[in-house]
Order: sequence, then structure tokens, then C-alpha cells
Amino acid sequence: VGAAATITLQAQSVTTVVSENPGSASRTTSVTGTNGKTATYQNNAAWGNGSYTDNKTVTGFNGKTASSNTSASYAPGNTSRQTTVTGFNGRSATYNNNRSWGNGTYSDTASYRSFSGATRSDTFTRSNGIVRNTYTGRNGNSRTFTRLARFRR
Repeated sequence: VGAAATITLQAQSVTTVVSENPGSASRTTSVTGTNGKTATYQNNAAWGNGSYTDNKTVTGFNGKTASSNTSASYAPGNTSRQTTVTGFNGRSATYNNNRSWGNGTYSDTASYRSFSGATRSDTFTRSNGIVRNTYTGRNGNSRTFTRLARFRR
């Protein structure tokens, strides 16, 4: 059985500021340690007219920053979303997703770029009773699988 460890950090002060308005919200939390160094967390989100953004930033006591930025949109017949995460080391990873539908067709494409820069993607389409899945790996090789669509009851 493993042992559990508990770490307690002493804070000199903690301050949180929250702001909410129609179509946006923000929150900032600052923690000042007993050594006088400060760490912060900030989150800003906005939405309206079929779009959404959400940006988060963390700055550690050492001054290094990590972030997550998401943007999304919706319109009749399609949606899209992109999230980029940047680590304390400055390297980024990205996720993209685009979907569209209408006139008996549906398409969903997702791609992932890792911190190392390798990219893979998945594409799903349904049209004229045929479903097609295409997977592209980090090495660039692709595989496609095709089958008849199941009918919904």
C-alpha cells in the first residue's frame, strides 16, 4: 500500500476579482506567498452571435506562464472549435474540430497537433447511405474505412 503525502502552502494573501456582464465574464485570482512572490490565475470568456472564446492563463510563483485559448463558432449547418494549450516551457499543442451537416450529409473532422509537433487527424463523413472514416497518423499514413450507413428507426 502506498503512502500519501500532503503539502500545505502558506499564503500571505489571496485576492479574487470576478466580473460578469451579458456576453462576457472574467476572473482573476492572485496568491501571494509568505516569501512575497505572487502566482495568478486569469480566465476571460466571451460569447454571443454564434461565437465563444475562453482564454485562461496561469503564472506560477517562478514567473513562468501557461495558457489555454479556446475559440468556437456555431452557425446553422456547421460548428468549429479550436483549443491551443501552451505549457510553462513555451511549447504548444492544438486541437481543431469542424462539423458540418445538411441535405442528408454530415462531416466531422478533428485534428490534433501535439507538443512535439506531430499531427494526426480523424475524418468522418456520411452521405448517400455511405459512412467513411479516414484516420491519418502522426507519421502521415492514412487508412480509410467505408461501410453502409445504418438506418435509424
